[in-house]
Order: sequence, then C-alpha cells, then structure tokens
Amino acid sequence: MKIYTSYFANSKKLAQAGIKVIGVALYPPRWFYGVSMKNVAPTASILYAKGQTHEQYTERYKREVLARVNPQQFMAQLRAYSNGQDVALCCFEKPGDFCHRHILAEWLSQTTGETIIEYGQPTTPPQPQPEQLSLF
Repeated sequence: MKIYTSYFANSKKLAQAGIKVIGVALYPPRWFYGVSMKNVAPTASILYAKGQTHEQYTERYKREVLARVNPQQFMAQLRAYSNGQDVALCCFEKPGDFCHRHILAEWLSQTTGETIIEYGQPTTPPQPQPEQLSLF
C-alpha cells in the first residue's frame, strides 16, 4: 500500500488511479461518503483560532492531536480501511497551501518510516539538464 496526501477536489482523479480517498478533515464535504479518520483531524479550536501563526498551529496540532495517536495503530487501521489499495489522506487545501495533512505526513514518515508524498508531485527532485558547451 502506498500512501499519498491530496485534497478532496482531486477525488475523481484519485479514484481513476485506483487510490482510495481517506478523509482526515474534521468536517469532510457533504458529498463525501468514504472513510474519515477524524482522530488525526485538527480540532475546531485549532482550526478557528484567530491570529495563529503556522508555527503555533503546527505546535498545537502536534501536541493536541498527534500526541494522542499511536502511529502503529493508525497505520494498522489505515491498512484495514485500504483493502489492499493505495490510499490518499485528504482534506481541503491545495498542494502548495499550508495544511495539517503535510504535518501528518511528516509525522507518519518520522514515526513509521513510511514514504508519503503528495499525489501528482514528483517523487524525486528535478535533475539539472546538462548544458551543451561550444567547442570554439
């Protein structure tokens, strides 16, 4: 099972690629009837805190949510939900936006050794192309 991150608006592409969408948002879209793992969703007080910096959000999310999750149990639950398919942990933000799913992916990678990438993003950084130099 490969694990990706993505966003709900990408659900159709994910399904076409045979990837099961797993919601990790506190409030998934009304049209989403798939599995939601709200135990790793940010709390309402984290989501709606005014004037919170990204650093403060990250620290609170790690302390108030991830510290309460056993990574091995989370992975076992994820495998059970996947039914052998690759999965994408989805919320609402676009790939380049600040989002808890990126914090979650980093935490899972650090605690379980799993490689987790954003769906559709290159798995390796682009390599520089050789430059043709003139001989004269």
